[in-house]
Amino acid sequence: MDLSALQRLVDTEQAKSQEQQEQELARLDNVLERELWKESGLESSLGGAAAADAAFAAHGKALTGKARAIGDKPIVIVPAAYVADPTGPTIGAGLFGAVILVVLGAEGVVSASNDFKDGEQVSGDLSKEVKVSGSLEHADMSMDATHESDGVTTKLAVKIGISPCPDASGRFEGSAKVDISATKTGGSTGQRGTLDVTVTGQVNDDAKLESSDVEYRMQWADFANSKGSFVDISGAVGDTKPATAALNRSGGKPNGSLQQAAVTIGALYSAIMRIKILDAAEKGWQSGRCVTLKPTASPGPKGMKPGATSTINAAPRSRIDGGPVGGTVKATLTAGGAAVKPDGSKVNADATFTYTAPDAPDKSGTVSLEARSRRGVAKASIDFDTKQGAYVASGGTEVKVSGTVPDLAAPFTLQGKGAGFTVVYSYTPTSGTGGTYTYAGSGSGVTMKGSGTYQITGSNPVLTLKQTGQGCVNVGGCRTTTNVITLTRTGTV
Repeated sequence: MDLSALQRLVDTEQAKSQEQQEQELARLDNVLERELWKESGLESSLGGAAAADAAFAAHGKALTGKARAIGDKPIVIVPAAYVADPTGPTIGAGLFGAVILVVLGAEGVVSASNDFKDGEQVSGDLSKEVKVSGSLEHADMSMDATHESDGVTTKLAVKIGISPCPDASGRFEGSAKVDISATKTGGSTGQRGTLDVTVTGQVNDDAKLESSDVEYRMQWADFANSKGSFVDISGAVGDTKPATAALNRSGGKPNGSLQQAAVTIGALYSAIMRIKILDAAEKGWQSGRCVTLKPTASPGPKGMKPGATSTINAAPRSRIDGGPVGGTVKATLTAGGAAVKPDGSKVNADATFTYTAPDAPDKSGTVSLEARSRRGVAKASIDFDTKQGAYVASGGTEVKVSGTVPDLAAPFTLQGKGAGFTVVYSYTPTSGTGGTYTYAGSGSGVTMKGSGTYQITGSNPVLTLKQTGQGCVNVGGCRTTTNVITLTRTGTV
Protein backbone atom coordinates (compact mmCIF):
# COMPACT_ATOMS: atom_id res chain seq x y z
CA MET A 1 0.00 0.00 0.00
CA ASP A 2 1.34 3.42 -0.96
CA LEU A 3 0.85 5.21 2.37
CA SER A 4 1.78 8.62 0.95
CA ALA A 5 -0.90 8.25 -1.70
CA LEU A 6 -3.33 7.05 0.97
CA GLN A 7 -2.64 10.17 3.08
CA ARG A 8 -3.14 12.40 0.03
CA LEU A 9 -6.45 10.66 -0.66
CA VAL A 10 -7.58 11.19 2.93
CA ASP A 11 -6.59 14.88 2.80
CA THR A 12 -8.37 15.36 -0.53
CA GLU A 13 -11.60 13.83 0.71
CA GLN A 14 -11.54 15.78 3.98
CA ALA A 15 -11.35 19.03 2.01
CA LYS A 16 -14.60 18.26 0.16
CA SER A 17 -18.12 19.12 1.22
CA GLN A 18 -20.09 16.61 3.28
CA GLU A 19 -22.26 15.67 0.31
CA GLN A 20 -19.22 15.12 -1.91
CA GLN A 21 -17.60 13.01 0.81
CA GLU A 22 -20.72 10.89 1.13
CA GLN A 23 -20.89 10.29 -2.62
CA GLU A 24 -17.30 9.02 -2.73
CA LEU A 25 -17.68 6.92 0.41
CA ALA A 26 -20.86 5.34 -0.94
CA ARG A 27 -19.16 4.58 -4.26
CA LEU A 28 -16.17 2.92 -2.63
CA ASP A 29 -18.30 0.89 -0.25
CA ASN A 30 -20.56 -0.21 -3.11
CA VAL A 31 -17.57 -1.49 -5.03
CA LEU A 32 -16.09 -3.39 -2.08
CA GLU A 33 -19.24 -4.91 -0.66
CA ARG A 34 -20.73 -5.79 -4.04
CA GLU A 35 -17.50 -7.52 -5.04
CA LEU A 36 -17.61 -9.45 -1.79
CA TRP A 37 -21.10 -10.64 -2.69
CA LYS A 38 -19.51 -12.16 -5.77
CA GLU A 39 -16.41 -13.53 -4.02
CA SER A 40 -18.42 -15.16 -1.24
CA GLY A 41 -20.79 -16.94 -3.61
CA LEU A 42 -23.78 -14.89 -2.48
CA GLU A 43 -24.28 -13.58 -6.03
CA SER A 44 -24.47 -17.06 -7.54
CA SER A 45 -26.70 -18.31 -4.75
CA LEU A 46 -29.20 -15.56 -5.66
CA GLY A 47 -29.27 -16.61 -9.31
CA GLY A 48 -26.72 -14.29 -10.90
CA ALA A 49 -25.55 -10.69 -11.20
CA ALA A 50 -28.91 -9.10 -12.07
CA ALA A 51 -30.69 -10.51 -9.03
CA ALA A 52 -27.72 -9.67 -6.81
CA ASP A 53 -27.63 -6.07 -8.14
CA ALA A 54 -31.29 -5.58 -7.34
CA ALA A 55 -30.97 -7.08 -3.86
CA PHE A 56 -27.80 -5.14 -3.12
CA ALA A 57 -29.40 -1.84 -4.08
CA ALA A 58 -32.54 -2.54 -2.05
CA HIS A 59 -30.62 -3.53 1.06
CA GLY A 60 -28.21 -0.62 0.86
CA LYS A 61 -31.09 1.80 0.55
CA ALA A 62 -32.98 0.19 3.44
CA LEU A 63 -30.09 0.16 5.91
CA THR A 64 -28.88 3.65 5.05
CA GLY A 65 -32.45 4.91 5.20
CA LYS A 66 -32.72 3.62 8.75
CA ALA A 67 -29.58 5.53 9.67
CA ARG A 68 -30.81 8.69 7.96
CA ALA A 69 -34.10 8.54 9.84
CA ILE A 70 -32.49 10.29 12.82
CA GLY A 71 -31.52 13.31 10.68
CA ASP A 72 -33.72 16.25 9.71
CA LYS A 73 -32.56 16.68 6.11
CA PRO A 74 -31.85 13.42 4.29
CA ILE A 75 -29.31 13.54 1.45
CA VAL A 76 -30.07 11.29 -1.49
CA ILE A 77 -26.93 9.63 -2.87
CA VAL A 78 -26.81 8.12 -6.34
CA PRO A 79 -23.47 6.32 -6.64
CA ALA A 80 -21.98 5.51 -10.01
CA ALA A 81 -21.88 1.74 -9.54
CA TYR A 82 -24.63 -0.86 -9.15
CA VAL A 83 -27.68 1.33 -9.77
CA ALA A 84 -30.40 -1.22 -10.29
CA ASP A 85 -33.08 1.38 -11.04
CA PRO A 86 -31.68 4.50 -12.78
CA THR A 87 -34.81 6.49 -11.87
CA GLY A 88 -34.58 5.81 -8.12
CA PRO A 89 -31.95 6.38 -5.44
CA THR A 90 -29.46 3.73 -4.42
CA ILE A 91 -27.71 4.78 -1.24
CA GLY A 92 -24.61 2.68 -0.76
CA ALA A 93 -24.28 -0.46 1.28
CA GLY A 94 -24.38 -1.28 4.97
CA LEU A 95 -21.01 0.13 6.01
CA PHE A 96 -21.94 3.45 4.42
CA GLY A 97 -25.13 3.43 6.50
CA ALA A 98 -22.98 3.18 9.61
CA VAL A 99 -21.01 6.26 8.58
CA ILE A 100 -24.27 8.15 8.06
CA LEU A 101 -25.33 7.24 11.59
CA VAL A 102 -22.04 8.61 12.96
CA VAL A 103 -22.33 11.77 10.83
CA LEU A 104 -25.90 12.46 11.95
CA GLY A 105 -25.81 11.00 15.44
CA ALA A 106 -22.51 11.92 17.08
CA GLU A 107 -23.24 15.61 17.60
CA GLY A 108 -26.89 14.98 18.44
CA VAL A 109 -26.27 12.53 21.25
CA VAL A 110 -23.61 14.79 22.82
CA SER A 111 -25.73 17.94 22.48
CA ALA A 112 -28.72 16.14 24.00
CA SER A 113 -26.72 15.54 27.19
CA ASN A 114 -24.95 18.91 27.43
CA ASP A 115 -27.52 20.29 29.87
CA PHE A 116 -27.61 17.29 32.19
CA LYS A 117 -27.22 17.89 35.90
CA ASP A 118 -24.21 16.61 37.81
CA GLY A 119 -24.56 12.86 38.31
CA GLU A 120 -27.58 12.58 36.00
CA GLN A 121 -27.76 9.46 33.79
CA VAL A 122 -30.52 9.19 31.16
CA SER A 123 -31.28 6.57 28.53
CA GLY A 124 -34.05 6.13 25.99
CA ASP A 125 -35.09 4.88 22.57
CA LEU A 126 -35.19 7.06 19.46
CA SER A 127 -36.86 4.15 17.67
CA LYS A 128 -37.15 0.40 17.98
CA GLU A 129 -33.67 0.11 16.47
CA VAL A 130 -31.87 3.20 17.83
CA LYS A 131 -31.04 3.64 21.52
CA VAL A 132 -29.29 6.52 23.28
CA SER A 133 -27.88 7.09 26.74
CA GLY A 134 -25.83 9.83 28.30
CA SER A 135 -24.31 11.59 31.27
CA LEU A 136 -21.92 14.51 31.57
CA GLU A 137 -19.02 12.06 31.34
CA HIS A 138 -20.14 9.99 28.37
CA ALA A 139 -22.75 9.76 25.59
CA ASP A 140 -23.72 6.63 23.61
CA MET A 141 -25.86 5.88 20.59
CA SER A 142 -26.46 2.44 19.11
CA MET A 143 -28.36 0.99 16.18
CA ASP A 144 -29.22 -2.66 15.63
CA ALA A 145 -31.09 -3.05 12.34
CA THR A 146 -32.00 -6.05 10.19
CA HIS A 147 -33.45 -6.03 6.69
CA GLU A 148 -34.71 -9.10 4.86
CA SER A 149 -35.85 -9.15 1.23
CA ASP A 150 -35.00 -10.64 -2.18
CA GLY A 151 -33.59 -13.76 -0.52
CA VAL A 152 -30.96 -11.81 1.46
CA THR A 153 -30.71 -10.93 5.15
CA THR A 154 -28.51 -7.95 6.05
CA LYS A 155 -27.69 -6.81 9.55
CA LEU A 156 -26.18 -3.51 10.68
CA ALA A 157 -25.04 -2.91 14.24
CA VAL A 158 -23.42 0.43 15.13
CA LYS A 159 -22.32 1.86 18.45
CA ILE A 160 -21.01 5.40 18.96
CA GLY A 161 -19.41 6.37 22.26
CA ILE A 162 -18.00 9.81 23.07
CA SER A 163 -16.43 11.10 26.27
CA PRO A 164 -16.38 14.83 25.44
CA CYS A 165 -14.92 16.14 28.69
CA PRO A 166 -11.11 16.13 28.60
CA ASP A 167 -9.23 14.74 31.58
CA ALA A 168 -6.75 16.76 33.65
CA SER A 169 -4.15 16.43 30.90
CA GLY A 170 -6.57 17.61 28.20
CA ARG A 171 -7.08 14.21 26.59
CA PHE A 172 -10.48 12.93 25.40
CA GLU A 173 -11.71 9.94 23.43
CA GLY A 174 -14.48 8.75 21.15
CA SER A 175 -15.18 5.53 19.31
CA ALA A 176 -17.38 3.91 16.72
CA LYS A 177 -17.94 0.18 16.23
CA VAL A 178 -19.62 -1.23 13.13
CA ASP A 179 -20.72 -4.80 12.38
CA ILE A 180 -22.29 -5.45 8.98
CA SER A 181 -23.28 -8.77 7.40
CA ALA A 182 -25.13 -10.03 4.32
CA THR A 183 -26.15 -13.67 3.96
CA LYS A 184 -28.52 -15.73 1.88
CA THR A 185 -31.69 -15.96 3.93
CA GLY A 186 -31.79 -19.29 5.70
CA GLY A 187 -28.35 -20.27 4.40
CA SER A 188 -24.68 -19.94 5.30
CA THR A 189 -23.34 -18.09 2.26
CA GLY A 190 -22.39 -14.43 2.42
CA GLN A 191 -19.97 -12.09 4.13
CA ARG A 192 -19.40 -10.14 7.28
CA GLY A 193 -17.37 -7.00 7.97
CA THR A 194 -16.42 -5.11 11.12
CA LEU A 195 -14.84 -1.69 11.56
CA ASP A 196 -13.57 -0.45 14.93
CA VAL A 197 -12.55 3.21 15.13
CA THR A 198 -10.96 4.95 18.12
CA VAL A 199 -10.42 8.71 18.10
CA THR A 200 -8.19 10.44 20.64
CA GLY A 201 -7.63 14.17 20.93
CA GLN A 202 -5.66 16.71 22.89
CA VAL A 203 -7.08 20.06 24.08
CA ASN A 204 -4.81 23.02 24.88
CA ASP A 205 -5.06 25.54 27.73
CA ASP A 206 -7.29 27.76 25.59
CA ALA A 207 -9.90 24.98 25.24
CA LYS A 208 -9.07 24.46 21.58
CA LEU A 209 -8.30 21.23 19.80
CA GLU A 210 -4.55 20.87 19.57
CA SER A 211 -4.19 17.50 17.86
CA SER A 212 -6.06 14.30 17.17
CA ASP A 213 -5.50 10.81 15.83
CA VAL A 214 -7.66 7.92 14.71
CA GLU A 215 -6.85 4.22 14.76
CA TYR A 216 -8.96 1.65 12.95
CA ARG A 217 -9.25 -2.07 12.48
CA MET A 218 -11.21 -3.51 9.57
CA GLN A 219 -12.03 -7.21 9.17
CA TRP A 220 -13.83 -8.84 6.25
CA ALA A 221 -14.79 -12.49 5.85
CA ASP A 222 -16.60 -14.16 2.96
CA PHE A 223 -17.96 -17.66 3.18
CA ALA A 224 -19.77 -20.12 0.95
CA ASN A 225 -21.52 -22.80 2.96
CA SER A 226 -19.48 -21.69 6.01
CA LYS A 227 -16.13 -21.94 4.18
CA GLY A 228 -14.23 -19.00 2.74
CA SER A 229 -11.49 -16.46 3.35
CA PHE A 230 -10.86 -13.50 5.63
CA VAL A 231 -8.63 -10.48 5.96
CA ASP A 232 -7.79 -8.42 9.07
CA ILE A 233 -6.26 -4.96 8.50
CA SER A 234 -5.46 -2.10 10.89
CA GLY A 235 -4.13 1.40 10.43
CA ALA A 236 -3.93 4.95 11.74
CA VAL A 237 -4.05 8.52 10.47
CA GLY A 238 -3.75 11.77 12.36
CA ASP A 239 -1.73 14.70 13.58
CA THR A 240 0.76 12.85 15.74
CA LYS A 241 0.62 9.50 13.93
CA PRO A 242 1.62 9.14 10.29
CA ALA A 243 -0.61 7.09 8.00
CA THR A 244 -0.08 3.39 8.60
CA ALA A 245 -1.67 0.21 7.29
CA ALA A 246 -0.87 -3.32 8.38
CA LEU A 247 -2.16 -6.76 7.42
CA ASN A 248 -2.69 -8.47 10.76
CA ARG A 249 -3.79 -11.84 9.40
CA SER A 250 -5.56 -13.48 6.50
CA GLY A 251 -6.87 -16.89 5.60
CA GLY A 252 -8.28 -18.83 2.68
CA LYS A 253 -7.70 -17.13 -0.63
CA PRO A 254 -8.13 -13.41 0.02
CA ASN A 255 -8.18 -11.21 -3.05
CA GLY A 256 -5.27 -8.72 -3.01
CA SER A 257 -7.29 -5.94 -4.65
CA LEU A 258 -10.00 -6.38 -2.01
CA GLN A 259 -7.36 -6.08 0.71
CA GLN A 260 -6.23 -2.80 -0.79
CA ALA A 261 -9.84 -1.62 -1.10
CA ALA A 262 -10.41 -2.51 2.55
CA VAL A 263 -7.42 -0.40 3.60
CA THR A 264 -8.61 2.53 1.51
CA ILE A 265 -12.14 2.36 2.87
CA GLY A 266 -10.92 1.84 6.43
CA ALA A 267 -8.70 4.91 6.21
CA LEU A 268 -11.34 7.12 4.56
CA TYR A 269 -14.24 6.00 6.72
CA SER A 270 -12.27 6.37 9.93
CA ALA A 271 -11.02 9.82 8.83
CA ILE A 272 -14.60 11.02 8.25
CA MET A 273 -15.77 9.49 11.53
CA ARG A 274 -12.84 11.19 13.23
CA ILE A 275 -14.02 14.62 12.03
CA LYS A 276 -17.59 14.06 13.21
CA ILE A 277 -16.58 12.67 16.58
CA LEU A 278 -14.15 15.56 17.08
CA ASP A 279 -16.83 18.11 16.16
CA ALA A 280 -19.27 16.53 18.60
CA ALA A 281 -16.72 16.39 21.43
CA GLU A 282 -15.58 19.98 20.87
CA LYS A 283 -19.11 21.32 20.99
CA GLY A 284 -19.53 19.37 24.20
CA TRP A 285 -16.50 20.68 26.09
CA GLN A 286 -17.23 24.23 24.88
CA SER A 287 -20.87 24.09 25.99
CA GLY A 288 -20.25 24.27 29.74
CA ARG A 289 -20.97 20.59 30.38
CA CYS A 290 -17.42 19.93 31.61
CA VAL A 291 -16.51 23.01 33.70
CA THR A 292 -18.54 25.18 36.05
CA LEU A 293 -17.91 28.82 36.94
CA LYS A 294 -19.76 30.39 39.88
CA PRO A 295 -18.17 33.79 40.51
CA THR A 296 -18.68 35.73 43.73
CA ALA A 297 -18.56 39.49 44.36
CA SER A 298 -17.91 41.32 47.61
CA PRO A 299 -19.25 43.77 48.47
CA GLY A 300 -22.38 43.60 46.36
CA PRO A 301 -23.36 42.85 43.77
CA LYS A 302 -26.71 44.48 44.61
CA GLY A 303 -27.29 47.80 46.30
CA MET A 304 -23.74 49.10 45.95
CA LYS A 305 -22.86 52.63 46.86
CA PRO A 306 -22.33 54.84 43.80
CA GLY A 307 -18.67 54.73 42.78
CA ALA A 308 -17.85 51.86 45.16
CA THR A 309 -15.65 48.93 44.13
CA SER A 310 -16.27 45.20 44.42
CA THR A 311 -13.84 42.26 44.18
CA ILE A 312 -14.88 39.46 41.83
CA ASN A 313 -13.47 36.00 42.47
CA ALA A 314 -13.70 33.50 39.59
CA ALA A 315 -12.62 29.92 40.35
CA PRO A 316 -13.53 27.46 37.55
CA ARG A 317 -13.97 23.84 38.62
CA SER A 318 -14.39 20.53 36.84
CA ARG A 319 -17.93 19.20 36.78
CA ILE A 320 -16.51 15.69 36.48
CA ASP A 321 -14.18 15.51 39.50
CA GLY A 322 -14.70 18.89 41.20
CA GLY A 323 -11.04 19.89 41.02
CA PRO A 324 -9.51 23.18 39.84
CA VAL A 325 -9.00 23.26 36.07
CA GLY A 326 -6.35 25.95 35.71
CA GLY A 327 -6.33 27.89 32.46
CA THR A 328 -7.51 31.49 32.34
CA VAL A 329 -10.57 33.64 33.02
CA LYS A 330 -11.54 36.75 31.06
CA ALA A 331 -13.91 39.42 32.40
CA THR A 332 -15.72 41.92 30.18
CA LEU A 333 -18.14 44.72 31.00
CA THR A 334 -21.01 43.79 28.67
CA ALA A 335 -23.77 46.13 29.86
CA GLY A 336 -24.22 49.25 31.96
CA GLY A 337 -21.28 50.79 33.83
CA ALA A 338 -18.89 51.76 35.10
CA ALA A 339 -15.84 49.46 34.69
CA VAL A 340 -14.15 46.14 35.40
CA LYS A 341 -10.40 45.70 35.57
CA PRO A 342 -8.70 44.08 33.83
CA ASP A 343 -11.30 44.24 31.06
CA GLY A 344 -11.01 41.72 28.21
CA SER A 345 -7.65 40.33 29.33
CA LYS A 346 -7.02 36.72 30.28
CA VAL A 347 -6.06 36.21 33.92
CA ASN A 348 -4.69 32.95 35.27
CA ALA A 349 -7.25 30.96 37.24
CA ASP A 350 -8.26 31.23 39.98
CA ALA A 351 -8.77 34.84 38.89
CA THR A 352 -9.59 38.12 40.67
CA PHE A 353 -11.13 41.23 39.07
CA THR A 354 -12.24 44.64 40.37
CA TYR A 355 -15.61 46.09 39.47
CA THR A 356 -16.34 49.83 39.89
CA ALA A 357 -19.99 50.84 40.24
CA PRO A 358 -21.49 53.81 38.35
CA ASP A 359 -21.12 57.12 40.15
CA ALA A 360 -24.89 57.61 40.54
CA PRO A 361 -27.78 55.80 42.25
CA ASP A 362 -30.17 53.44 40.46
CA LYS A 363 -27.62 52.38 37.84
CA SER A 364 -26.51 48.90 36.85
CA GLY A 365 -23.68 47.01 35.21
CA THR A 366 -23.10 43.45 33.94
CA VAL A 367 -19.76 41.66 33.96
CA SER A 368 -19.48 38.55 31.77
CA LEU A 369 -16.80 35.99 32.52
CA GLU A 370 -15.38 33.18 30.41
CA ALA A 371 -13.06 30.47 31.72
CA ARG A 372 -10.93 28.48 29.28
CA SER A 373 -8.67 25.54 30.03
CA ARG A 374 -7.70 22.17 28.65
CA ARG A 375 -10.76 20.79 30.45
CA GLY A 376 -13.27 22.97 28.64
CA VAL A 377 -15.12 26.29 28.63
CA ALA A 378 -17.40 27.80 31.25
CA LYS A 379 -19.29 31.09 31.16
CA ALA A 380 -21.05 33.17 33.80
CA SER A 381 -22.17 36.73 34.46
CA ILE A 382 -22.79 38.98 37.47
CA ASP A 383 -25.32 41.81 37.55
CA PHE A 384 -24.36 44.80 39.73
CA ASP A 385 -26.47 47.82 40.65
CA THR A 386 -26.60 50.95 42.79
CA LYS A 387 -30.33 50.73 43.31
CA GLN A 388 -31.60 52.01 46.62
CA GLY A 389 -32.52 49.29 49.03
CA ALA A 390 -35.84 48.98 50.81
CA TYR A 391 -36.66 51.21 53.78
CA VAL A 392 -37.71 49.94 57.19
CA ALA A 393 -40.37 52.08 58.90
CA SER A 394 -40.28 52.75 62.63
CA GLY A 395 -41.32 55.35 65.21
CA GLY A 396 -44.49 57.36 65.38
CA THR A 397 -46.25 59.27 68.21
CA GLU A 398 -49.75 58.13 69.17
CA VAL A 399 -49.56 55.35 66.58
CA LYS A 400 -46.41 53.23 66.34
CA VAL A 401 -45.69 52.32 62.74
CA SER A 402 -43.78 49.36 61.24
CA GLY A 403 -43.27 47.78 57.82
CA THR A 404 -41.06 47.91 54.75
CA VAL A 405 -41.10 50.32 51.81
CA PRO A 406 -39.52 48.61 48.75
CA ASP A 407 -39.72 51.70 46.53
CA LEU A 408 -40.55 55.27 47.58
CA ALA A 409 -41.93 56.02 44.13
CA ALA A 410 -44.40 53.10 44.13
CA PRO A 411 -47.51 52.55 46.29
CA PHE A 412 -46.81 50.94 49.67
CA THR A 413 -48.53 50.09 52.95
CA LEU A 414 -47.46 50.31 56.61
CA GLN A 415 -48.91 48.82 59.76
CA GLY A 416 -49.85 50.99 62.78
CA LYS A 417 -50.61 50.04 66.36
CA GLY A 418 -52.13 52.26 69.08
CA ALA A 419 -53.75 51.83 72.49
CA GLY A 420 -56.22 49.00 71.87
CA PHE A 421 -56.44 49.34 68.09
CA THR A 422 -54.56 48.61 64.83
CA VAL A 423 -54.52 50.59 61.63
CA VAL A 424 -53.29 50.14 58.04
CA TYR A 425 -51.85 53.13 56.17
CA SER A 426 -51.95 53.04 52.33
CA TYR A 427 -49.66 55.50 50.54
CA THR A 428 -49.92 56.68 46.92
CA PRO A 429 -46.78 58.61 45.90
CA THR A 430 -46.91 61.49 43.44
CA SER A 431 -43.09 61.48 43.55
CA GLY A 432 -40.30 59.89 45.54
CA THR A 433 -40.71 62.58 48.21
CA GLY A 434 -44.44 62.75 48.86
CA GLY A 435 -48.04 62.02 47.94
CA THR A 436 -51.36 61.12 49.52
CA TYR A 437 -52.45 58.45 51.96
CA THR A 438 -55.54 56.85 53.46
CA TYR A 439 -55.95 54.73 56.55
CA ALA A 440 -58.47 52.47 58.21
CA GLY A 441 -58.42 50.77 61.60
CA SER A 442 -60.41 49.23 64.42
CA GLY A 443 -60.22 47.97 67.98
CA SER A 444 -62.18 47.89 71.27
CA GLY A 445 -65.45 48.37 69.36
CA VAL A 446 -64.17 51.47 67.59
CA THR A 447 -63.62 51.93 63.85
CA MET A 448 -61.66 54.74 62.25
CA LYS A 449 -60.64 56.01 58.84
CA GLY A 450 -59.04 59.07 57.32
CA SER A 451 -56.88 60.54 54.55
CA GLY A 452 -54.27 63.21 54.00
CA THR A 453 -50.88 64.04 52.51
CA TYR A 454 -47.29 63.14 53.40
CA GLN A 455 -43.80 64.44 52.74
CA ILE A 456 -40.40 62.72 52.92
CA THR A 457 -37.33 64.71 53.91
CA GLY A 458 -33.75 63.98 54.92
CA SER A 459 -30.88 62.14 53.17
CA ASN A 460 -29.93 58.49 52.83
CA PRO A 461 -29.72 56.22 54.63
CA VAL A 462 -32.23 57.77 57.12
CA LEU A 463 -35.33 59.69 55.97
CA THR A 464 -38.31 61.21 57.76
CA LEU A 465 -41.93 60.74 56.62
CA LYS A 466 -44.37 63.32 58.06
CA GLN A 467 -48.07 62.87 57.38
CA THR A 468 -51.02 65.14 58.13
CA GLY A 469 -54.67 64.25 57.56
CA GLN A 470 -58.27 64.36 58.71
CA GLY A 471 -59.52 61.33 60.57
CA CYS A 472 -62.85 60.20 62.00
CA VAL A 473 -64.00 57.52 64.44
CA ASN A 474 -67.47 56.05 64.78
CA VAL A 475 -67.66 57.50 68.28
CA GLY A 476 -66.16 60.86 69.11
CA GLY A 477 -66.24 62.66 65.74
CA CYS A 478 -63.37 63.81 63.52
CA ARG A 479 -60.08 65.63 64.00
CA THR A 480 -56.74 66.44 62.41
CA THR A 481 -54.12 63.74 62.87
CA THR A 482 -50.35 63.86 62.40
CA ASN A 483 -47.54 61.34 62.69
CA VAL A 484 -43.78 61.32 62.13
CA ILE A 485 -42.20 58.07 60.88
CA THR A 486 -38.52 57.21 60.44
CA LEU A 487 -37.45 55.37 57.24
CA THR A 488 -34.06 53.60 57.41
CA ARG A 489 -32.57 52.22 54.17
CA THR A 490 -31.39 48.61 54.17
CA GLY A 491 -29.00 46.76 51.86
CA THR A 492 -26.45 49.59 51.72
CA VAL A 493 -22.83 48.48 51.06
